[in-house]
Amino acid sequence: MPFVPHTKYPLSIPVKAGLETIQKFGFKAETSLRDNVDDFTEYSPVLFSAHAPTTIGEERLNIAATDDEFRELSILVFKDYLDRCSHFPNIKQLNMHFALKYWVSDTQLRGQIGEYERHIEAIGAIAEYAERYDIEIVLENLNSYWALNGIPDETQPDEVDWSGKNEAFGMHPEEWIQMCLDVNRENVRLCLDSSHVCTYAHRFPEDERRERIAVFLSQPALISHVHWSDNYLYDTRGRKDSHLSVGRGTLPIQFHRTVKGLDATILLEHFYTVNELEEELEFINNL
Repeated sequence: MPFVPHTKYPLSIPVKAGLETIQKFGFKAETSLRDNVDDFTEYSPVLFSAHAPTTIGEERLNIAATDDEFRELSILVFKDYLDRCSHFPNIKQLNMHFALKYWVSDTQLRGQIGEYERHIEAIGAIAEYAERYDIEIVLENLNSYWALNGIPDETQPDEVDWSGKNEAFGMHPEEWIQMCLDVNRENVRLCLDSSHVCTYAHRFPEDERRERIAVFLSQPALISHVHWSDNYLYDTRGRKDSHLSVGRGTLPIQFHRTVKGLDATILLEHFYTVNELEEELEFINNL
């Protein structure tokens, strides 16, 4: 078996890497938001987490919506997905994106506005449903949608007025952490997405970005899952959700060391080639 660095729990990679590669390295696996977990029955022995859906048709799900009908439909989509995950005995975590705070577009005809308390209540209801299957809900910090909001790369951070821009809950580290605390359920924890962290940090001047990303690691006991990738902290490529192999971007070494040491399951949320994966594993081992 190829060399794999030591972490608290076995590393995972996406199912798109293929079962042969997953088994070759002794990894676990996770389905992505674009996957239907039902399509991966042959992965059952290695499938330990799943990514919940984020859309229904072309519309983004919104469990915080002020539109009661669409909110209830969104909650039912997550409960249905939990039912499907229950057929995989090793799936113990369901990763969820936060709901929409404000999202107006040609495709988002329903659920455009979300409210904080409605979001907290909905997570609680979904988590209560997940308890019957002994599944933990992990809430992923989301990226800042620079391109979707039509913000040119040459625009400086202090020139952007984010009010009225399309956003979800859980983008800011303080809100991400507080929402987990406000749900206050044993089976609700946080998923740290390090590539998303970088897109958020680009809202600030370069000399403030290290300090801002550190806030995401300020409550490590709440983080039980990680989507680990690299990204560009200092140039505008980092405004995109780059999902680079760890070590190929410019997130600080100390940030990566802290992530490696978390008491959390870790997904390397990308797969390019086996050679690049082996280089990444060597980088992680040397942290």
